[in-house]
Amino acid sequence: MSQDPVNAEVKSHAASDEAARETRYGVIFALGAYCAWGVFPLYFAQLSSVPSVEVVANRIVWSLAMMAIWFVLLRRWGEVRAVMRNPKVLGVLALTGFMISGNWLTYVWAVGHGRATEASLGYYIVPLVNVASGYLFLSERASRLQLIAILLACAAIVVQLLLLGTIPIVSLILAVTFGGYGFLRKIVPVGANLGLLIELIVLAPFATAYVVYLQASGEGHLSLSAPWISFLILITGVLTAFPLMWFSSAAKRLRMSTLGIMQYLNPTLQFLVAVFLLNEEVSGGKLVTFGFIWLSVLLYSYDAYKGRRREARPAPLQS
Repeated sequence: MSQDPVNAEVKSHAASDEAARETRYGVIFALGAYCAWGVFPLYFAQLSSVPSVEVVANRIVWSLAMMAIWFVLLRRWGEVRAVMRNPKVLGVLALTGFMISGNWLTYVWAVGHGRATEASLGYYIVPLVNVASGYLFLSERASRLQLIAILLACAAIVVQLLLLGTIPIVSLILAVTFGGYGFLRKIVPVGANLGLLIELIVLAPFATAYVVYLQASGEGHLSLSAPWISFLILITGVLTAFPLMWFSSAAKRLRMSTLGIMQYLNPTLQFLVAVFLLNEEVSGGKLVTFGFIWLSVLLYSYDAYKGRRREARPAPLQS
């Protein structure tokens, strides 16, 4: 029996509406994550007196504590056990865990040493890693305007690299670790919150041992004599977990190229915070680079707007 063409068309529209809704949620999650990360230099600048390794170890410990409580309340530990029994998935999440912890360590060190603008350069490069991953491994294609936007972003990165005068090791580490993290989290068949919890469980033995050692030896910075620093360290769990969960949720719903262009919001905010609030020096050449990036973002945004309008225009039902 042949399928009713009207019912088929209705089902097609329903599927299209569901896809559009998921994309909208992905955009909202991505905006939340990138805006939060964009103002992180303000937070980590307050912890510049604390060694970067100690900050990252505490991020892991307190993020795990928060996520564990959340999963206990939701009674989802059965999901955790299922993933822990799957060597392939566990191996990927172990890799992403070490990648994100390396990213954290590099970023915290950069901000603490007055190199937040160099960190922002690294996050300008991340979208190129995302686009390349989508093209090479997920068969994603870019439109003409998207390609122009990517070329403009490449030009901006080249200008910035020339201005630095040396190989930007910090920038490249941040770009590769976070770009690779986003790609792997997109393809691993695990939800955002569950994946983050598994990553933290893998990292926790190393981080916990280091924090305990520092506190026992008197070198740790969790102390009643420094309540402000202690408070900032303790809330690393909340400030770390939520943006990462939002990002992972966005990565599940959006194309890698879309994530790549939206990523520019993060380094743009970082750059502005570094220059206007942390008083890092900026040259005219860096402002030119900044202009290239924003032109790239505007072009891609216009192309995405046109695409959404085409998708939102319903096709006539066939009689």
